[in-house]
Amino acid sequence: MWQAGEGVRYRRMRAHRTLMQVLASVVLVLLALDVLAMRRIDPGKDPKLAPDEGLVVLSVDTSAPVNTVHVARVGGGTETVLNYLAVGRNPHLFAATAGEYEWSQMKLTTWRMYSRFKIGKPEFRFTVVPGKIVYPGDLVLRPESLTSSYIQIHNRTLPIMDWLEAQHSALYKRLPFEYTGYYPDPFPAYYRDALAGRARTVEELNAGREAPKPTGLPITAEVMWKPSRIAALALNPAGDLLAETVRHEKGYWILELIDLRTGVSQQLTTTWKLPDTLNWKGDRTLIAASGDWHGEHTVYVIGETRGDRRQVKELPLTGKGRVVDLLPREPGTILFEGYDTAGKLVVHRVMLEGDKTIRGFFTAKSRDRINQGAANDRAWFTDGTGNLRMAIIARDDTTVLVHGTAGAYRDVLTEDDDSFDPVGLSFDGNTIYGLTDEDRAQRELVTLDPATRKVTRTVFSKAGVDIVSAVFNEQREPVAARYYEAGRLVTEYFDEANRRIEEWIRTAFPGEIVTVLDRSNDNSQLVLWVDGSAHPPQLYHLDATTKKASLLDDMAPWLSGKTFAPAHVIKAKGSDGLPVEAFLTLPAGTGKRPLVVYPHGGPVGVSDSLGFSRDVQFLASQGYAVLQVNFRGSEGYGKAFREAGQRNYGRMIEDDIDAALRAALAAHPLDESRMCAMGSSYGGYSALISAIRWPGRFRCAISISGVSDRALFFSASDNVRSVKGRPRLERLMGNPRTDMAEMQATSPLYHTRELALPVMLVHGRDDVRVDFEHTRRLVRMLNLEGRPPVVLAIPGMGHSLDDSRIADIVWTGIAGFLQQHLGAMPATATAAASSGSTVEAAKQQ
Repeated sequence: MWQAGEGVRYRRMRAHRTLMQVLASVVLVLLALDVLAMRRIDPGKDPKLAPDEGLVVLSVDTSAPVNTVHVARVGGGTETVLNYLAVGRNPHLFAATAGEYEWSQMKLTTWRMYSRFKIGKPEFRFTVVPGKIVYPGDLVLRPESLTSSYIQIHNRTLPIMDWLEAQHSALYKRLPFEYTGYYPDPFPAYYRDALAGRARTVEELNAGREAPKPTGLPITAEVMWKPSRIAALALNPAGDLLAETVRHEKGYWILELIDLRTGVSQQLTTTWKLPDTLNWKGDRTLIAASGDWHGEHTVYVIGETRGDRRQVKELPLTGKGRVVDLLPREPGTILFEGYDTAGKLVVHRVMLEGDKTIRGFFTAKSRDRINQGAANDRAWFTDGTGNLRMAIIARDDTTVLVHGTAGAYRDVLTEDDDSFDPVGLSFDGNTIYGLTDEDRAQRELVTLDPATRKVTRTVFSKAGVDIVSAVFNEQREPVAARYYEAGRLVTEYFDEANRRIEEWIRTAFPGEIVTVLDRSNDNSQLVLWVDGSAHPPQLYHLDATTKKASLLDDMAPWLSGKTFAPAHVIKAKGSDGLPVEAFLTLPAGTGKRPLVVYPHGGPVGVSDSLGFSRDVQFLASQGYAVLQVNFRGSEGYGKAFREAGQRNYGRMIEDDIDAALRAALAAHPLDESRMCAMGSSYGGYSALISAIRWPGRFRCAISISGVSDRALFFSASDNVRSVKGRPRLERLMGNPRTDMAEMQATSPLYHTRELALPVMLVHGRDDVRVDFEHTRRLVRMLNLEGRPPVVLAIPGMGHSLDDSRIADIVWTGIAGFLQQHLGAMPATATAAASSGSTVEAAKQQ
């Protein structure tokens, strides 16, 4: 029986293998019949193209291994599949029948699970042209989880052209090359013309100079950008206990409990995971969260005092989640949301008691969840009694804010609705508080009826001033509005009692910017943030009943005892008479100071202020004056001022900077012969274009994560992901399809001959806001001119310098570059004197 059984199984195996061979033959035949749709070209091969065929470079840049990426014909047809893509850029050349194609979907398997992401949107389509090599941009994949991934097209034409020249030289030399993404790109043709007849290797054209080493810095970049000591704090409702997350010098975190009545501090825990969100559930229960939006939570129940320490019981919450509501009227209970074992969001009431691990939400089935009636929910919000009234849901690659009750919800806003910014929900849950400038002259605090989606009341407005936030009381009523005035953050309260406290605070801390971070329920105990242009931030405890302010902590104690340069407010008028405000930080010393012109990023909806700025004070410590200009488009000055910045990139925005510069030179001891233009993001673009517009004015220019090609921003940025976001960007910057000539006229990339001064470029290779391609192209063109720039290209860095180690490298390089071109700092520019006079005065009040 055993032998007979084996024979049957053997015959079945042969039959199965024969069937598979037949199927494979059929597949090969089908592929052969569709061979003209898309076929891969090996390096060095020179295929014979049919009259209706062209070549296309399909390139995928991924941060994680990907199983498959599919490219399909629009309207149906055979898909091309790119299999098993490694981390990094994966370019391949294909011959394809002319027509329209699209990136259709991506599949990845990780954490022993399978996930698929559909793509197939208009910006992911491209056209194959007969007799040409086309490139639709890199498909950039940044998988974040099994349900979330950054997927976007980024135009990285230059490395693709280099790759074609190296791998497919004959084809690249013979055929025209064209970028065929959603927006046009004239650079490939421009670059090939510029390169004609010049025998330079790619290595030579990519070369950048190293940043010079600075000497004699009063404050090193390592010290200036040392991470702040305090990461989070929370005052309990009674106002007698303060919790703080404190950074230890060895890198771990300490959760501290401070008794404000006795001044005694004790450690609750030490951890390597940052407890960056602290909430008090009543006066004796602290909830600490570590991680992102849905992080890990630990509950600390504070007991009686024994000796000088309080007894503490620690209760961890298993899994990750978010506190939806602290349920003030339900002792020992919170409303908590997290993902269950099926990967669905569940909201449950969780009891904060017992010695065992709290598992309420984590082990609950989805059918038991409180959150019902909103599919694909991502976060929930409640009214004052803990009822679920509002949620953020995911729908069609966007997020939607829905409102309702008892499981019935309707749409209120989408993420593309930028005319209304929600800031709070009323106690009864029937009113949404928010900020809007729709049909108004400035951004105002208003109420919105979610049922009608109409603004019903203006809570607070100030002519010509944009409100930036609101302050709410325990009943969820707005009690104050915040806005900037002459660079200072102002909190304007609506009631007389709080106005008197705010007036006393201004008296106690003259010339400084003071913000209430937290307060007790009866408003008698306050925690204050105190800083200023020349004052590193500190935390104070204010007892409003005794009018006594006591220093709690320095955010950067290593900067205490040093003198920093004050800022002066400058008024100017743009070329059309528009009033412009600027801030000049002027270091101590004699004689005229060299100047760094330092425009902010954005440019629309962003502004500079008079709070303590590490970068400004780092420059000032070396003897450089620093000019910051809130040019047209800047936030805070009303709607007309913001809209005046639209479509004025490289034009009237820079005219405003010029007007402020001339006003500063006329009023202050500045050395006009020693100036450098510098900035980040738009500020980097502004520095470069200003150097081109005013040749000979500046000795150098520094661009950090800056735009060099205005049209490229439309085909290589996360800002163009949204269908509604693209028209908004076109209103701000222009449309590459219709305004290309103007964009090239105001793009540094196309004017490198005029960019004749020393240039320093700093850029993160993983920047998805302003792609590294901007710097890559500019370096290439400057090298063609024989003027290689100083380059700091930083792997792993995104758009901002949010890592202290990176900041140290970057700003040390900037210091050396400025020393080289503006001269050594004056001997009088030191930062060794005490700056504690204001602090001591406030402490004695």
